[in-house]
Amino acid sequence: MKFTLGLLLLGLVACSHNHTDANNPQLASAESEPNEPPVDPTLPSWAPRSCAAYHTAVVEALACEAIPQDSRDAIKGKYEASNAGWQAMHDAPQGTIDQVRASCTEDMKAVRAQSDGKCAQGQQATK
Repeated sequence: MKFTLGLLLLGLVACSHNHTDANNPQLASAESEPNEPPVDPTLPSWAPRSCAAYHTAVVEALACEAIPQDSRDAIKGKYEASNAGWQAMHDAPQGTIDQVRASCTEDMKAVRAQSDGKCAQGQQATK
């Protein structure tokens, strides 16, 4: 059920954001970089790129059957809790965004460390 709702949400977001903003070169350059991780559509608009990279690492780890299921469940639970916290933040000041950026970077490294050598990192991003 959650997966179906997630796909529906992803479809709606993809359809509603299908144009490039010519007045925003940062957005245009982010869209044109092929090595950028796919963005979680539930991430707040202010979320740092490191959180999108964290999401990508989580998705890859969840798909890696070499990681024990209880570890994958813990990874998923931690990401979902973090994401819920980000959703609750409105008009976050720069200092808070910097803390979120650092937290996402550290959490991404922790997830990648669990899958290091067990799964091909970036495999899903290239398919």
